[in-house]
Amino acid sequence: MKAFHIITALALLPFHSLAQNPAARQVELKKGDRIIFFGDSLTALAIKDPNVPEGKGYVPLVRAALKDNGVDVDAVATGGHKVTDLLKRVDQDVLAKKPTFVVIQIGVNDASAGVTPELFKSQLEELIGKLQRGGASVIQCTCTCRIEGYNPENAMDKKLDALAEVARLIAREKQLPLVDLRKAFIEYWKTHNPENKPRGFLTYDGNHWTEAGHQYVAEQMLKKFKL
Repeated sequence: MKAFHIITALALLPFHSLAQNPAARQVELKKGDRIIFFGDSLTALAIKDPNVPEGKGYVPLVRAALKDNGVDVDAVATGGHKVTDLLKRVDQDVLAKKPTFVVIQIGVNDASAGVTPELFKSQLEELIGKLQRGGASVIQCTCTCRIEGYNPENAMDKKLDALAEVARLIAREKQLPLVDLRKAFIEYWKTHNPENKPRGFLTYDGNHWTEAGHQYVAEQMLKKFKL
């Protein structure tokens, strides 16, 4: 009997691991699927940014990678937007396009505006609920940075860490796939920016992504999709 329980527990480990680690979850794409990246200036500038060569933003990079599989990739994003702005436009600008998947990229402006983790959680849950009721599957991202480098004692890093942890918590609770951009950026800086310089690695101004930054983000996004 004891052996049976051990075998049963081991059999459940992969499922349990995925439920506890949303960053490991993937979504399976099929021909005809539509992905919308929904966010702020980081996504808007992935479409057009004078500081980045045309077609080298993360959205066109993901689109090119999935094109031969018959998957449509689009973006809805405006600079300065927070979750409250996404809530105002989600019906008309996103759900009206009938996406299969919506990738939520948001949080840096919320942190800068002093949105509390509790308020961020309630607003983000409302947005996810709207998207799911509208027929879309949601993929959640964590926020990235206001300046490059990482100092856990820095006031802005503390705010960003708190909102990133909210996104992780929601992904665990709702069993959503998670693109943990905050974690990925911090890991990148540990190797490539050990002196914590404020810009010039993944961003050109501490916030908005360079061509290398977009390539790195595209790689993180593409890990979520199984073809």
